[in-house]
This record gives sequence, C-alpha cells and structure tokens, in this order.
Amino acid sequence: MLEKALPVVRDYLAKSIDETQLLERYISLHVPAMEDGNNFGVSVQMVVAKHLKSIREGAVKRMESLPKYYSERSDALDKVGIKKTTESVTKSSSSSSSTGGKDGDEKKQSTTEVSESKESGSSKPDPTRIKHVVALDVFWYNEMRSTLTALVASYLTIFDNMEKNKDKLTAPKGSGGSGLSMAMY
Repeated sequence: MLEKALPVVRDYLAKSIDETQLLERYISLHVPAMEDGNNFGVSVQMVVAKHLKSIREGAVKRMESLPKYYSERSDALDKVGIKKTTESVTKSSSSSSSTGGKDGDEKKQSTTEVSESKESGSSKPDPTRIKHVVALDVFWYNEMRSTLTALVASYLTIFDNMEKNKDKLTAPKGSGGSGLSMAMY
C-alpha cells in the first residue's frame, strides 16, 4: 500500500509547490513602485507572500524526505536475516576453423555454461527486526497521512489569506489610479 501511496503523495506535493510558486509570482508582479508612506497595501502583500514562501518551503522539505522511506526500509530488510539465494550463470563459447588439412576443411565450436547458486542468511528471520520493518511502515504511513493533512490545511489558509486580502493583493494602493486613495485631505 505504501509503495502505491508514495508516488501519489509526491505528486500532490509537487503540484502544491508549483501552485504556491504561481501565487508568489502573482503577488510579486502586483507590487507597486516604492514610495514614501501609503505602503499599507504593500505590507499586506509582503505578509501574504511570506506565508506562501513558508508553506512552499515546508512542502519542499517534505518532498525531500520521501526517498528516505526506500533507503530506511531496504536497510531494515537487509538486517532481518531472510535467506537469500544468488544465482549466476557464466557462458562462454569459442569457435575455430581450419582449411587444407589431411581431412579437409574443419570447423570446431565449443560452448561452456556454468551455473552457480549461493545461499546466505538464516532460515529463521529475527522477529525483532521484522517488528522494526513494520514500525517503519507504520511511521511512513503516518508521515504521508500527515503530509496530505498539512497540504489541505495549507490550501485552506492560502485561500483564506488570498480571499480576505484580495483588494490589497491586486491593487495595494487602491483603485483610484492616483495612488492617493488613502490620503487624509
């Protein structure tokens, strides 16, 4: 089950990273020129952009940790002590031909094939090591579940921040055109 879930979680993380970068780009392209004062809308943009960046960096860290599942599990399985059989086959062939001998033309061909089988490990696996493999699988199941839950929470907070601050994100100095929409006089 984990073998099938891991690529799905990885794809969701990758999509989340791409979409968060898209929103970060959107905000950065709507930042107006710096001026003295009247930059409240820009500070809203910066706070939302900072939130997006922290969500993206968290998703990247989770993405980078996923390959550890394979290495940790394979290391644990190697230590279980399951009997392993290694088979190897070696083939060699040679041919020769000669002409003009007392028996006429002669062609010789020989083929040699050697098969070898080796067994290593014990016939009874270590039960503690098996429990360790199970514990790793349970840990990674919870890790992937936690990752998906965090992605849902991230999308909700992003949507909430974007929706509540929609006007300031798209037009941080207002829509008056002159930039004086917040002027006191």
